[in-house]
This record gives sequence, C-alpha cells and structure tokens, in this order.
Amino acid sequence: MKCQTLTAIDTQRTDPQSLASLTIGRHLNPYPPEHWLYTPTLEERTARIRAATIDEARRCHADLVGASHSELVVVGDFDPDEVTRLAEKLFGDWKSPAPYKRIPNRHFQVPAVDRTLETPDKANAVYRAGLNLKLRDDHSDFPALVLGNYLLGGTSDARLPRRIREKEGLSYSVGSWLSASALDESGEFGVYAIYAPQNRARLEQAVREEVARALADGFTKSEFENARKGLLEARKVARNSDSGLASRLLSYSVVGRTFAWDKALEARIASLTPEEVRDALRRHLKLEDLSTVKAGDFNKVTARAPEAKFN
Repeated sequence: MKCQTLTAIDTQRTDPQSLASLTIGRHLNPYPPEHWLYTPTLEERTARIRAATIDEARRCHADLVGASHSELVVVGDFDPDEVTRLAEKLFGDWKSPAPYKRIPNRHFQVPAVDRTLETPDKANAVYRAGLNLKLRDDHSDFPALVLGNYLLGGTSDARLPRRIREKEGLSYSVGSWLSASALDESGEFGVYAIYAPQNRARLEQAVREEVARALADGFTKSEFENARKGLLEARKVARNSDSGLASRLLSYSVVGRTFAWDKALEARIASLTPEEVRDALRRHLKLEDLSTVKAGDFNKVTARAPEAKFN
C-alpha cells in the first residue's frame, strides 16, 4: 500500500490537473503545517508516507476511530427494522476512544497570484482560478450566487462554455463552481479549463472578459429564464438518485436540516430577477482578487504555434 501511494504521488508531479489543483488549493487555504486541514506539498506527502510505520497506523486507529458519533443513512427498498438490527449488531459496541469535536473551516483573505507550472511533454494544459468568499449558505445572497454561477459556468450552455468552447474552440472542457459551508463563513468561487498550451493567453483573456461582462451588464432575460428553469430542473432530477439523496440526508443530519431547506432555496431562486443576480455577483466576485494557476508544457509553445481547435 505504501508503494502504491508513493507511485500515485510521483504521477501527480507531472500531471497538470493535480499540480494546478494542489497549487490553487494551498494558496487559497494557507493553514499552518500543524493544522488538521493543512494541505502538504507533494514532497511533504512523500516524506510523510516514507516515514510512516505500521505501529503508527495501529496507534492512530486505536486512538481516534470508533462509531459512537457516526451517522447512517439508507435510501431504497429495505426493511427499516432489519437495517437497524444489523447496524446495532455491526457497530453498536464500536465505541469511539475520544470525544468528537468538529474542525471548523477558516476564511482566508489572500492576495491574488498568477502562477505558471511547467509539465513537460503533456498534450493538455490546465487552468484553475479561484477566490475565497466570506459566505455561508444561509446568506441572503446565496440563492442569487448559485444561479449566477450556473449562468457563468455551471452548465454546457453557460457563458464561459459558449464563448470559450463553442464559439472560439479554445478549450475541451471549461466551467465554474461555487461552494459555501452550512456551518462556517468559508466559501469559494472558481473557474477551470482544459486546453492546448498554445491557447493560454486567449483562454485567460476570455475568462476574465466573460466574468467582467457578467458583473457589468448582467444577463439577458432569455438566458436568465432558461438558466433558472434548467437549474431548478437539475436540482429536481438530482433528488431522483438514491446515492444523491443519501448523501444529502447525511449532510443534513449533521447540520440539523430537512428538505424544507431545499424547498425554501428553490422558491427563492424561482423568484429572483436578473438584476438581483447581477448585484449579488458584484458584491462577492472581485476580479482583482481572482488567483490563477496554469499548468502545462508551455516551453514548447512559440509565436508560430497554431492554436488548437476543439470541436
């Protein structure tokens, strides 16, 4: 197992996606090395794995692992009494050796950076951009931000894919994401893309132009209404998945929610106006705070290299 882990880490050293994700993550979440949520470098991971012993693994399990504070969610066609009986039989005596204490996520105000990582002999490059948001998902702007992100890059028909992939053919895959915690004011907005290294400058320019255009002008009535309808339908479809339901119920059991929360969120999304979404994006997304990381084989790109087109 140790050898397999070290091999996986070695693979990540030259993988554009792994390196870009690790670099942007370490920048946006600069926990100190002694913190539970610290993200180690690949070199630190390698050193830690090499130094780890089987006795340390056994001691960690003995000191920390137990079922006293666990949650169990089952979705599907089953006998509740039988599931309860089995859960009690399998886990009832598995006591946690230590009391549970949640580790809160912190919001970090970090300066914007622009970093380029060389990954020789890789055909594709990876773009990652992100900024931290002091945001929980019960914030009054959260529904508008969810819809705003969906309009920007949350679907194949959003602004970023339409411009970068469909219109200009600069990227095979492009989109955006938005996250917010139910417990801590710790959120994030980000953009990702996979592209040919020679398209780097145009792709970066297109991302910034489309985000800036959304902040300045908002969205047209037709694209707004189509996106709102699509987002609400996607959320409805997601509830048809047993695994999706189980995951949602499990997280809700921790934060004390029911699906009434979803109902209220979707009612608010349904009532939003284009102006409300634009204004919420303006309040929270600042282009000057957007950090970017690009990983790829850029040294081979010359001024004469043709741009690659993705169809």
